Parts: sequence; C-alpha cells; structure tokens
Amino acid sequence: MEMMERVAAEDESALAIEDAQVRRWRHEQFVLLGSSDAQALLLAGSEAADLGQARYLVDCGCTFTLALQILL
Repeated sequence: MEMMERVAAEDESALAIEDAQVRRWRHEQFVLLGSSDAQALLLAGSEAADLGQARYLVDCGCTFTLALQILL
C-alpha cells in the first residue's frame, strides 16, 4: 500500500506543476492581448475565461476591459 500512496503523491505533484505551468502560460497570453497584470492573473486562474474567445473579442475591436466583462 505504501508504494501506491507514493505513486499517487507523485502524480498529484506532477499535476500541480503542470497546472502552474498552464496558468503561467495563460497569464502571459492574456498580457500579450493587452490585459493588465491583475486582469491576466484573474483570467489565467479562471476556468470560465476562454483564451480563444478573448482573442476573438480583442480582434473584433473590444477593449480588453469590455472583453474582461464578457469573459467573466
């Protein structure tokens, strides 16, 4: 049983690292779209905020503030 617990703990650790990397990447992408650092942190951590939709809204002429209101 100890071996299975160790493997489960390693899997959890790997998932936490991957989640942090995804959030960091999403943060960078939202900043590149024109969001402030605070907005990007909020959006990167939100499962509801779709990066593709954000890109579409900005490409259509929305200010990032308006896009933020739509996304959240």
